[in-house]
Amino acid sequence: MRKFFLFYFLILTQVIFSATYIPKNTKEEKILESYKERQLVLGLKNAEFDNMLIDGESLNTIIEEMLRDYLKLNIKVVMHDWSNLYSCYNNKDVDIIGAMNQSEDRKEKWVFSLPLYDDFVYIASSSKDKFDPNNVKSLEGESIYVTKGSIYKDSLIKFLESKNLTVNIIEVDDSYRMKDEIYLTSKYNITGWESKVKVGYVSDTSISLRKDLKDLSLIINNALLERYQTKIRMYLEKRENYLFKNNFLNYLTESEKNYLKKLSVINIGLAESRPLNYYSQSLNRYIGVAPFLLEKIAKKLDLKLRIIKPKNDNWEILYEKLLNREIKVLPYLATKKNENIVFTNTIYEPILYRISNFDKTNLKVGVVKGSVEDYFGNEVYGDVDIRVYNDEESLEEALNSREVSTILLFDINKIDTSKFKVDELLRVPIALAVNKEDVILRDILNKFISNSLTLEKIIEDADVIKKQEAFNKYQKFQVTNRILYILLTISGLFGIALIYKILSNYKLTRELKKDLITGVPNRMEFLNFISKKKNLKGYAISMDIDNFKEINDKYGQVTGDYILKSVGQCLKRIFENQDIFRVSGDEFDVFVQEEFIIERLNSLKVELKALRLAYQLELSIGYYKKNIDEELEDAFKYAHMAMEEAKKVNETYYVEATEELLKRKRREYSIKSLLRNKNLSGLYAVYQPKFNIKTKKVIGGESLARWSDDKLGFISPAEFIPIAENINLIHLVDYKIADETIKFIKDLKENNLVDDDFKLSFNLSMKTLERSDVVRKIKEFLEKNNVSGKWLELEITESIFSTNLKTTLLKIDELKKLGLSLAMDDFTAGHSTVSLLPLLPLEVVKFDKGILDAIGTKDNLVASNIYSALIGLVKDLNVTIVAEGIETEAQLLFLDSSNVKVGQGYIFSKPITKDEFKKKL
Repeated sequence: MRKFFLFYFLILTQVIFSATYIPKNTKEEKILESYKERQLVLGLKNAEFDNMLIDGESLNTIIEEMLRDYLKLNIKVVMHDWSNLYSCYNNKDVDIIGAMNQSEDRKEKWVFSLPLYDDFVYIASSSKDKFDPNNVKSLEGESIYVTKGSIYKDSLIKFLESKNLTVNIIEVDDSYRMKDEIYLTSKYNITGWESKVKVGYVSDTSISLRKDLKDLSLIINNALLERYQTKIRMYLEKRENYLFKNNFLNYLTESEKNYLKKLSVINIGLAESRPLNYYSQSLNRYIGVAPFLLEKIAKKLDLKLRIIKPKNDNWEILYEKLLNREIKVLPYLATKKNENIVFTNTIYEPILYRISNFDKTNLKVGVVKGSVEDYFGNEVYGDVDIRVYNDEESLEEALNSREVSTILLFDINKIDTSKFKVDELLRVPIALAVNKEDVILRDILNKFISNSLTLEKIIEDADVIKKQEAFNKYQKFQVTNRILYILLTISGLFGIALIYKILSNYKLTRELKKDLITGVPNRMEFLNFISKKKNLKGYAISMDIDNFKEINDKYGQVTGDYILKSVGQCLKRIFENQDIFRVSGDEFDVFVQEEFIIERLNSLKVELKALRLAYQLELSIGYYKKNIDEELEDAFKYAHMAMEEAKKVNETYYVEATEELLKRKRREYSIKSLLRNKNLSGLYAVYQPKFNIKTKKVIGGESLARWSDDKLGFISPAEFIPIAENINLIHLVDYKIADETIKFIKDLKENNLVDDDFKLSFNLSMKTLERSDVVRKIKEFLEKNNVSGKWLELEITESIFSTNLKTTLLKIDELKKLGLSLAMDDFTAGHSTVSLLPLLPLEVVKFDKGILDAIGTKDNLVASNIYSALIGLVKDLNVTIVAEGIETEAQLLFLDSSNVKVGQGYIFSKPITKDEFKKKL
């Protein structure tokens, strides 16, 4: 019997603390078994961030442990720098990538796990003299190192455009190795650094899998929830503390370092007060900005915190203890001066509210005894009767009974404010108070505050702790499951087996199912919903808050969370008893099984009117009517396509995913895919001749991009050029056409088909002209084909004036040194002015066809006067005028009489192939 219980205990211990994953149902068990029989290639980044060992663990080792040891998969690990790893993944030599940023184009090709961590992108340097972080203009003309193939580069380009900066972007295998220079990096690499500038937020980092491993991704999600999200978060925290301490010590003087060495424990004073902190019974700890800040300080500097709490939460008692040096630090009012107290910099400024009951005859003010509000009541209302109460409930009761006319509170969430007038009285500066004998500690704390944390970061940490609290409950549930598993293994009782089956199939705890900010089900629940609720009929709706990131940046994270919460509440009211999910930062998906979809969407617009007026907030909504035999996943994909279409047109609030729209969007995605995969085999140049208007002789030509694909057929430039510009790949088109143009002019010259004055022109978009490699690429094409630049003409548009003109002109000068002429295309079509033209070294100005179209019509007189005026305005620039879009004899006669010598248009020739062009010569 004794041996039996020992055996039982050993088995029980092994399962409860098992290092292997227990499938939740038979289906999961079969999926795992099938994958254990095949080898999967796991790709890991060979980078400093992923390989840094802290307490024997790195991000790479944790991910490998989860897949190999916890899930027991047959894993082969390959390790490369990011660009090579990404290439292997594209070529299907790798099945799983351990850590990859999510993006819309990547989601089209792969599936992603739950997030491992979020991230912000920074321009940074470990050296203090490389640039001034307080002046982004100091980055102008500098070299910034970026990891090849990194999604961070897109954030950098957007940042540079918004700041009108031009830099030299240099791509390397691992940008962290260039940390002594200026480089682009993650927030996790620069803890405590001074030289850093925030570029922007990037999408979550997750484990990425090939699409055929989708069923495995759901099991990986369970493993992350059970154990490894927490493990990764703890690793990143330890890593951050390690880097911070190493960097932070560099900022301290020798006396400050010595003070820290002797300081092992910090006594701090805390009491229940909402603007500073409050005690959480469930977490058994103090919650709030002040305790979180102090905890961070202690954790990062390897110190212990000892919290001293006074009786009845009286702050005056704590203040006396600070004066007597019984405590080291007290979060307190920076305005409360005392010659024996020194304060750190302000850590935050909560709002003190004045709540009144409209009784002007009874000017009495109520406060909670010994609170911060008590102090400010005497400061602000010194000549008024101040009444003190033991707690907030008594305070509100006094206001209701008109015992007082006004009360002062920081936290008004517990008060029914609908019955009273609420005013913001003032913002109260809160700092850390230190005895003057510990002024060195004050200086250390100031350096910590200025070099590490902000209020937004502390709020973010509080949110993480809430999630962790929910996860802890879930872990207790998992332990219960494992105990029941042992019981049914030993006893074999059918009843217990049935109970275990019910419990083991039980979903995640309520906290984990819901989004903490909005209270609606989260992305995990959405994935469960679309995988299990197949046979539904109704409407899939996808909606997105336009420019939410800009709103968040402008008004702050607290306001951003308020907006998300408000939108979530509106959705719950409008779509009552329907399925609502927050699937990403600012995106919500809804499934409605009833009709009247348009009425609901219009009601939502009305409900959000106040937010729209206050924050210029708009929603873009797409919806798709799902039939019962269609997949839910497809329905939401179509709704998302329609939502993207709604974003393009500001006047459109919602768009239905019709068959016509879906056909167009699929075509658009196919074009994007061709561009992203650099599959440009169908892209080619056609050539439109330029004629001498008097002699009708061909004197030049312009190359234009055309595209024909085996599957898509002919793709109009009006289709692919905006798409290429939108996804920042227009340079691929421009460079290919430039290369073909250079090859063609070489052919014409070598066969003596044209004279020395003949030139072929090609176009460069402004996005291409802004690239750091544009001069090098054009020079490379010329040298490769042994062609002189004097035979070529570069056409640009008026949008050049919206670029950083200084740096753009430098590139144009370099191109002109190669011999190229410069032409302004589509003049009068954009926003430039004639006064800006002298800034450009132009040889040619091409007039847009818009005005010429009216020649020979009822508006002939007005059009001819405008055209003649334009000719007069540019004639002093000593440039050749080229008329575009000539289609009629009337237009030709007008141009001839106006002494315009060069033209092109359908009256002479449409764009034609190389062979047809040769026949025209």
